Amino acid sequence: MCSTSSPLRYTLDKKERLHLKRDVDALFASGQAFIAYPLRVIVDIRPIVEGEQAGCAILVVVAKKYFKRANKRNRVKRLIRECYRLNKHPLIHLAEERGVRVHIGLLSVAKELPSYHEVERGMLKAQARIETLLTDEWKKDNEI
Repeated sequence: MCSTSSPLRYTLDKKERLHLKRDVDALFASGQAFIAYPLRVIVDIRPIVEGEQAGCAILVVVAKKYFKRANKRNRVKRLIRECYRLNKHPLIHLAEERGVRVHIGLLSVAKELPSYHEVERGMLKAQARIETLLTDEWKKDNEI
């Protein structure tokens, strides 16, 4: 849905959030994981099924182990969601081109409150790696 003629929407709708238990369980069961500090990223690339749209959905998790107080956990989650929201368009466009649904788990591994720039640097590194995974998956599926 992200065509060149329509303006980019910097929103994070419910359809872009991973909330169904079966999707979350599938993400942790079969997803590929890597670290892009201060994030641990789990990615599950799946072909679209009927009734689903191509695109991306995210899950944001901050461990109580590192941030005991809820306001600090909420702050880190807000930073992560904000970074994703502002930098998601190339990833969504690539997923739509490939006709896949990408589920992404973003888990904070920082032991201290990260700054926006640290989170953004990790997010950009993670998105570059996810784009590489999408391209490799597409090449593998389209080999003759």
